Amino acid sequence: MTNLKLVINKEFLKKHQLEIGVLFCFVLPPVGILWLMFIGWIHLKNTVDLKVQFYLNTTTFFFICLALAALGATFSEDKEGYMLIFAMVLGYLGLYLYIRECVTMALIRRFKWIMIVGGVFLVVTGSVLKNVQITDMLIGGLTGTIFLGPSPDSDGRLFGTAYNPNFASFLLLLILSFLLAEQLKRQQCKRIIIWNYVFVAIMMFGIFQTGSRAGIGVMFLVLVIFMLRYSAKIGMVAAALLIFFHKQILDVIPRFDLLNEAILERKEIWETSIKIWEKYPFFGTTPLGYRQAYDQFTQPEPHAHNMFLGLFAEYGTIGGLAFLLLVMTLMFKVSCMLFVHSKNKELLNFFLLSLPVLFFTGIFDHPLVSPQTALLAVIVLACFDRYTGSVPFWQKTVLFVNYKVVRMIYFEGPRMMRLEKQRVKS
Repeated sequence: MTNLKLVINKEFLKKHQLEIGVLFCFVLPPVGILWLMFIGWIHLKNTVDLKVQFYLNTTTFFFICLALAALGATFSEDKEGYMLIFAMVLGYLGLYLYIRECVTMALIRRFKWIMIVGGVFLVVTGSVLKNVQITDMLIGGLTGTIFLGPSPDSDGRLFGTAYNPNFASFLLLLILSFLLAEQLKRQQCKRIIIWNYVFVAIMMFGIFQTGSRAGIGVMFLVLVIFMLRYSAKIGMVAAALLIFFHKQILDVIPRFDLLNEAILERKEIWETSIKIWEKYPFFGTTPLGYRQAYDQFTQPEPHAHNMFLGLFAEYGTIGGLAFLLLVMTLMFKVSCMLFVHSKNKELLNFFLLSLPVLFFTGIFDHPLVSPQTALLAVIVLACFDRYTGSVPFWQKTVLFVNYKVVRMIYFEGPRMMRLEKQRVKS
């Protein structure tokens, strides 16, 4: 009986190792980070041993470039500690390959609901602890409840188990996009689920409580996309209302009175990040060396508060250009998703709502500098590449566009000319 229980436990852990790692990312973040990293490292080892397939695409190329940049920075700067970043990027790559290899619809559903439960846990713990300062560094670090940031405290902002309000805002935005996609799915089936609206309200409350201005802005953008997918007319009305009442909306955004100061601060950080890139053009400084490099110009800053500039500063031109290629590829795929006629579009809204969160939060912040958020984003990215890999988007899109062009030139054009001639004669 003992051996049977041991076998069952091993099978359960093996079958649900990803879900366990995701859950730990919310409850005990360091454990969850290491858990998912080990999944990635083990799978990458199996890939090197030719036991599993390696996928060469723009995403894997991006991770390979980051790894090479981290390795180059290690030797060029003679900093052995930078090898931790090299190992971290390899963990991202291995986890991506693992998801790309074994993801199923059932796994995506489990991942989505574990993220939702984790988001509720984050909001609850954040609401309880946002006015309590954690003094025990070990407990705070293990549970993610200790504030990490450039300022000495969080000023009562919610961050729960995410170490930082901006990181918490990113996670809650990602979860909000999952809930809204689920609502669109229910709407197609003409089913109204009350608890889904309750979860949406909890996530929106949490995003406001984080005090992240960029996060709240992205939240409104995601809501407009949701309404456009729900009904084009309702979406356009919502967008018009946002534009018309933008001053009133800005007044309710937390810390809006500090916006001008924040813009000037961001401007200084971005300019300094460009200087860091100019000083370390090829391999960058890695995320570990960014603060030290920033200290050479002014007071230390943990990251660039901009994903694009951050990747150029931390991983040099090699990593920055690879990231731009990745972004262009993702944008192309998303555009194709809207035009291709295919039955395999079940997860269309899931990605149309979640991918903008990854992109737009990175314009005014750099939430993916944290492994806790980056690993969860890697899972979404891997699911998207697996999903789009099952449909020949390029071929179908080209054929569809060619069909429209040919029809317009050879059929619609002559017909319109005949109608115009008849109108002139009459």
